[in-house]
Amino acid sequence: MNIYGVTPENHGQGAYTPPAAQPEQKPKGFRKGRRLFWFIIGGGVSLILLFVIFAMLDVPPLTEVENPQSDLSTQIYSADGKELGTLFSEENRISVGLNDISKYAVDALIATEDERFYKHSGVDAYSIPAILGNALQGDEIRGGSTVTMQLARNLFDKVGKKRTPIRKLKEYIVAAYIEHSFTKEEILTAYFNTVNIYGSDYGIETASARLFGKKAKDLNLQEAALVVGLLKGQGFYNPIKYPKRAFDRRNTVLDQMVVNNYLNKRIADSVRKLPLVLGKGTGYAHDTGPAPYFREYTRSFLKEWCKKHGYDPYSDGLKIYTTIDSRMQTYAEQAVDEHIKSLQKPFEAQIRGREAWKRNDIFDAMKARTGRYKAAKLENKSKAEIDKEFNTPVRMDLFSWGKPIRDTLLSPNDSLKYYSKFLESGFISIEPGTGYVKAWVGGIDYKYFKYDHVGTGKRQVGSTFKPFVYATAIDNGKLPCDVELNQPVCFNVPGKRWCPKNSDNSVGGAMTLKKGLSGSVNLITARLMKEFGPKIVANYAYQLGIESKLDEVPALCLGVTDLTVMELVGAYCSFVNKGVHIKPMFITRIEDRNGRIIEEFMPQTNTALSEEKAYLMIDMLKGVVDEQNGTANRLRHRYGFKNEIAGKTGTTQNNSDGWFVGMTPNLVSGAWVGCSEREMRFHNTALGQGANTGLPIWAIYMKKVYADRSIALPDEPFEKPQGWTSACTRYQDASSLVNKKPKTEGEVTPPSNSGSTTPAPAVTPPPPPKPDAGKATKIQDPKDWE
Repeated sequence: MNIYGVTPENHGQGAYTPPAAQPEQKPKGFRKGRRLFWFIIGGGVSLILLFVIFAMLDVPPLTEVENPQSDLSTQIYSADGKELGTLFSEENRISVGLNDISKYAVDALIATEDERFYKHSGVDAYSIPAILGNALQGDEIRGGSTVTMQLARNLFDKVGKKRTPIRKLKEYIVAAYIEHSFTKEEILTAYFNTVNIYGSDYGIETASARLFGKKAKDLNLQEAALVVGLLKGQGFYNPIKYPKRAFDRRNTVLDQMVVNNYLNKRIADSVRKLPLVLGKGTGYAHDTGPAPYFREYTRSFLKEWCKKHGYDPYSDGLKIYTTIDSRMQTYAEQAVDEHIKSLQKPFEAQIRGREAWKRNDIFDAMKARTGRYKAAKLENKSKAEIDKEFNTPVRMDLFSWGKPIRDTLLSPNDSLKYYSKFLESGFISIEPGTGYVKAWVGGIDYKYFKYDHVGTGKRQVGSTFKPFVYATAIDNGKLPCDVELNQPVCFNVPGKRWCPKNSDNSVGGAMTLKKGLSGSVNLITARLMKEFGPKIVANYAYQLGIESKLDEVPALCLGVTDLTVMELVGAYCSFVNKGVHIKPMFITRIEDRNGRIIEEFMPQTNTALSEEKAYLMIDMLKGVVDEQNGTANRLRHRYGFKNEIAGKTGTTQNNSDGWFVGMTPNLVSGAWVGCSEREMRFHNTALGQGANTGLPIWAIYMKKVYADRSIALPDEPFEKPQGWTSACTRYQDASSLVNKKPKTEGEVTPPSNSGSTTPAPAVTPPPPPKPDAGKATKIQDPKDWE
């Protein structure tokens, strides 16, 4: 029996049952309040869940978080393993491993940006109250971002940059997953490779190069502290514009390293006193650093290559391995700089008062070639509007052989006149046995003179074309000791009779072919052209490596054609390489971001001359250096070279262009010197000839290369063909020429391909080249040419 006297037995059998207790009645208001309370709580929880769900709908897929594909800059490497530069569009980004980052930078980052980095799992709980306080007060959501949360922002655009609760929640979600998927070391590595530190540079490797000219692993304590300090705001703490702010920020980072036990206070105090010093940072900007003209030429090639192969040259992180030797490149740039700088003053002295731009037609042509003028024409501006624009002064920086002239006021017209006076140059150095380009200098300063005078620009080559005429003669039975009369010769050309002259107007007597080439005697060369004809000569030039369309006219023998420095020097390599032409190579292989080889480049070859005939040409071109009348004899008496050298100078009409191509067994190099406007020129041959303009660049460069023991360029003679004996046992007597019947063009043997390991292409002229930057080539009477 229970308290109520009810048992299972009598339940429901008429026994007394007390009335059920009635629940206590609550007021209606209380019940409504309780329902409202739970509604609010439930609604709040639902809103939070919806907020989280909404945020998660817009976060990156988890597979993307595990395998982020950041844009990576294409890196260009020299043959000796040095990085020449990068190709990038808006973001310059290079990845390195944590072992390749200075420990000072790692410690500074954690001490300054995330002191509990090793204790949290992506979100620092200590920072949440401050973030909530900002949100409740209606302030922007700022602060409290861990390194992992910042990495989430760096990697994924969907996380966003705007300071809102939504963005913060996205950061939490992605950061939590990153911590779950990666180690702390991997997170630090990813952060250092993706954070924007300075300008367009992303990642510590590019920032280190830009600011200090060194790799991230080589940053010292004060440099690392500055780099990390810039994370607070690169614009506000820009060390170039605001050095005092940057100095104070660097010291704040040092203080934080002390507070968080990453640095001894005594050391920090001593470093704090050091001045803010930026190294000679070459950086990875497009117009600075080594070999800028070469990098731009490589970029143009790579754009076409990527288009065919489905890659992006700016974001796929390709690795381009080139043939450039960074040491030779440095010496080539120094040689051009040293000589052109010394030549500028005497050049300006000669042209002062008779500048070509004083002629209206020349100045108008100069103006019409500018980008500003072309843009104005596209906008359909009138002549009056264009003239007003070109006469209105604007702020600009100007090139100078001293320090650059900063922020000066000058009109575009005056700027054109100012820049027209500068001598420019193109220089290339090629390894003849491989075709590898070892050095490439396309101009005097890429920042101010963008036009490349090695692979793009074409200029008249003058007497440097003569070896192709002599090669034609040698391959058709002539010998260096054969004698030709130094007498006038004339050609019938459409509308007139062309009779070339020697540069000094001398005539009379006879001389060997070797003497004629060493002294660059026009009449001897013209007589050979008369005997063999322009078509055959042009075909030999094509076989030897000339790619530009050649006008098959008699004046071709004296170099009226326009060629690039690269194709001319590449053709000379055929003489040194035993008659085999190898098209100049500047890239050996391309790899993807993971180091997988995408393409390896092989040499393109053809045999133009037999080994014996090629050596005969070398022997003749040695006379240009060794003979007393040799136009490059100053290499011996002025520059003191003792080794075997072959070469050829060239000077075009009115001294507009000066050339020299010098050959040693292991290196063939060539230089061009002139102004961008052909009318701006030396007014006497003593200063304007190739021996005075182009040759010294070669000499300075080779002196530096030979002096560098790490390059170890052999100082050896040219290799003679096996079983070689002198081709000339005696000199012909001039009288033997009297009854000599010259061959007609139809009887001349075509270029030989005997002994070729690679079938040579048919000798057909290539298609006409594209116009050279609007500069038309006028075939002039080269009577005064060297």
